[in-house]
Amino acid sequence: MRSLLALPKVHVHAHLDGSYPRQAVLDLARRRGIDVDLPVRTGAVGTPQGWRDVWEFFEAYGRVPALIGSLDDLAELCTALVAQEAEQGVLFLEPAVEPQLFAPRLGSMRDITRVVLDAFASAGRAHDIEVGASITVNTDQDEPIAAELTDIAVEFAGSGVTAFATAGFEEPSGLERFSDVAARARAAGLPVVAHAGQTGGWECVAQALEFLGATRISHGVRSLENPEFVQRLADEGIVLDVAPVSNVALGIVPDLAAHQAPALHRAGVGITLNADDQLWFGRSVGDQYAVAREVWGFSDDDLADVAGHGLRVEGMSSTTRQRFGAALQEWRNS
Repeated sequence: MRSLLALPKVHVHAHLDGSYPRQAVLDLARRRGIDVDLPVRTGAVGTPQGWRDVWEFFEAYGRVPALIGSLDDLAELCTALVAQEAEQGVLFLEPAVEPQLFAPRLGSMRDITRVVLDAFASAGRAHDIEVGASITVNTDQDEPIAAELTDIAVEFAGSGVTAFATAGFEEPSGLERFSDVAARARAAGLPVVAHAGQTGGWECVAQALEFLGATRISHGVRSLENPEFVQRLADEGIVLDVAPVSNVALGIVPDLAAHQAPALHRAGVGITLNADDQLWFGRSVGDQYAVAREVWGFSDDDLADVAGHGLRVEGMSSTTRQRFGAALQEWRNS
């Protein structure tokens, strides 16, 4: 049985402030003299091992950004994240970055973004991993600052920023409000990634394609409700960046065995496997591949096919793309 750690991976559905290594966050809290509660909920929402409800999760999520007291703290956690992902066999990492969580407390959104990008670049060189940033607008609350976030994404396109994204829990999320900023991002050469088809149905994914020109969808699992739309995703090469453990933890699916990813894979839709918020759900990107093998019965060929969809991530450099392809072929041949 081939090693899952040795399998080359992308990790492109990982929220920065929900993905830092737990120990790094605890070390920062200790240095700052702050007692922070970081519960790990591995069970389904509403169970004794899970979150009481999604709103308890969102309340907890805000504790880590609040803990970060300086730009140096932020850079340190970003560096620790890159090291963590390299240990999981990730060759391309693209966290969702929300500088608005720290501005104006730590500086301007532009200055905060610059610090994150510099930390990613430095740590990437140290750990031999390419790291991009997906500048992310929260559709639940960020409409007033969407234009400024887009300015930042456009300014740093090709210089650390590799995608422009929307995120949010509530669906339908009024994506038409963000069509102009998405068009500006696309004009700057940035792919658009949209959260959709998590709490909302397939039609929310269709709206992401129509209004934003999205080429990747974070989640998108409810696309399965419409077989004709699933065929469209396959035909158009839309990639779904799914996060199975997260979907159980937040009540999107009842358990891992019921997850839609295997059916989407069999239907020819490109999927990548991702951890979403590892700090809170306690499962790494490598653990998602273990789910595919142990729960869904994926063969090593299936796992390699899924990992190979990472080659379709537009922000990956040609150098990393070549390296990834060679490593994947070596894994298949091992």
